[in-house]
Amino acid sequence: MDNLFFRTVGKLVDLIWVNILTLICALPVVTAGASFSAMYYLLLRMAENDQGALTRGFFRAFRENFKKATKVWLCDLVIIAVYLYNFYLLREGILDGYGMMKKISLVLIVAILLLTVMVSNYIFALLARYENELKQTVKNAFLLSFAFFPRSLCMVVIMLFPLALTMLSNYFFWLWGLYGLAYPGYVIAMLMVAVFRKTEKTGGED
Repeated sequence: MDNLFFRTVGKLVDLIWVNILTLICALPVVTAGASFSAMYYLLLRMAENDQGALTRGFFRAFRENFKKATKVWLCDLVIIAVYLYNFYLLREGILDGYGMMKKISLVLIVAILLLTVMVSNYIFALLARYENELKQTVKNAFLLSFAFFPRSLCMVVIMLFPLALTMLSNYFFWLWGLYGLAYPGYVIAMLMVAVFRKTEKTGGED
């Protein structure tokens, strides 16, 4: 039972359970930030082969990081809502006839939304891993996003990949219940562990 096959199957099953816990706790929308932070708490430990009890660990992290993660998530919602509304206005033709201005605006909206996802990924993971003031956590998230920019951008692509599949075909929608958040999150967690270890060695994480 301790061979590679059973360990792999066991981890896949664990990830499905983490995904289910995350989706259930994110359903009220307002609690999604705390749910994502709790998810990263488990995934980072799994990436280091030190996961412990999944359900108990998830809800402990959910409670401990609820206030900070919710503040971050509500800010994310406001930013995303504002820029999606601007994107809608552009599609409705508010800048038609202004030449390059429309294209530049579209590029800026997409860039800011991607930056929001990139930084938020780090914030939720940092909340899960370190005890720190929220202001310092946000600062560290920005610093890590740009210090490891290629890796950070790769994380965003991995996170948005299931969403892209769902937009291409409704056939992939049901897969969200199995892997939509936890599976890409686990790959991201492995990338983040390497980043965190580098900053810990150099004393970069305050």
